[in-house]
Amino acid sequence: MVKFNEEIEEKILEIIQKYAYNNKQPMVLDYAFDGDEVVFNVSINNVRELGVPDLLKIGDIIGGCFERFIVVNEQYRFFYTYSDKCVCDM
Repeated sequence: MVKFNEEIEEKILEIIQKYAYNNKQPMVLDYAFDGDEVVFNVSINNVRELGVPDLLKIGDIIGGCFERFIVVNEQYRFFYTYSDKCVCDM
């Protein structure tokens, strides 16, 4: 399984934690790579919707480009790409 290094994961979790309903509850970063895309899955029950500046910060941290987000099965899904044809759908 492909993963980000621990330092990158911690930086991303730090951003997501700002939006958590309960900051004391430990969070686990849930994401998956699919070709030139990475998708982060965040539970709606634990976190409110992330702001655009922070979504862009995550893109900077991972060296990718924020594309879009959707809501599926009580999860926010944030899509980032490593393609040079990235166009943000915001």
